[in-house]
Amino acid sequence: MQSIVVVSGVGAHSDPWHALPATSARVAEVLAPLGEVRVVATDDPALTGEMAASDVVVVNVSGDLAAPPADSRALVDALEAHSAAGRGIVALHSSSLAFGDDPRWAALLGGRWVPGTTMHPQIGHAVVQATDAGRDLLDGLDDFVLYDERYTALETRADARVLAEHTEDGMTHPLVWGRERGAERDERDAERGTARASGRGRVAYDALGHGVESFDSPEHRRLVTGLVVWAAEPV
Repeated sequence: MQSIVVVSGVGAHSDPWHALPATSARVAEVLAPLGEVRVVATDDPALTGEMAASDVVVVNVSGDLAAPPADSRALVDALEAHSAAGRGIVALHSSSLAFGDDPRWAALLGGRWVPGTTMHPQIGHAVVQATDAGRDLLDGLDDFVLYDERYTALETRADARVLAEHTEDGMTHPLVWGRERGAERDERDAERGTARASGRGRVAYDALGHGVESFDSPEHRRLVTGLVVWAAEPV
């Protein structure tokens, strides 16, 4: 059984468009069969301790791109430490907008929302297309339809393994990916000739999950569960 913390964004780590407390609670319900699941808000003083004691951290946060970014250093420090200890991270939907003041988050996540480039069509029924990599990594994953937003033109790192995508204007766009970080080299240290091994925890991102109705889809519930199970496995 896993110990899972759902980090739920509030205040500067939320936005006017996402009901993060509601989706965090729903995600906790979805993951309950896997073990102990706790929802902890980003302003809770116990958050970093809860994260340090967990097997997998599920990040359900955001950021208001029209507002100055909040100081995210402490939260990103905790996520980096969690990954460096070999434990898993699964980020959801608007988390790709989060922690805009700290580029370490996008590097850890394997991608980001790019202001002025990334967008989403009007929310509605969306076709999620499983990739061959997704079928290999998540047993039983196949194409499915749900009511949700489809983030489009997200920026992704070359080592992000795309597990599901969608098609918009004749082009495919990643929706779900995973990263097995392995023993990476810190780029700044590499430039100085003092490269070091960094975190080994698995990281996954699921761009779906705008509202609680997204998790009415049994296929999406299985997808999220599968990502957490995968992220919990040691590398």
